[in-house]
Amino acid sequence: MNALSQVAAQGVSGGTQVYALKKAMQADAQTTMTLLQGAEQSAAQIQASNPGHLGQNIDVRA
Repeated sequence: MNALSQVAAQGVSGGTQVYALKKAMQADAQTTMTLLQGAEQSAAQIQASNPGHLGQNIDVRA
């Protein structure tokens, strides 16, 4: 293999790696958003099912 074809092959390989990394980051971001939305919905359901005064005071005694 001559030097030019080696450089070209590395460029293609590097471009493929960058593309794969960007896709992985995009998938990770989508998963994170799904988890955050689920946590938000769960928190709203918990808050709606508990009485309003619950959790307002903490009794600490040693």
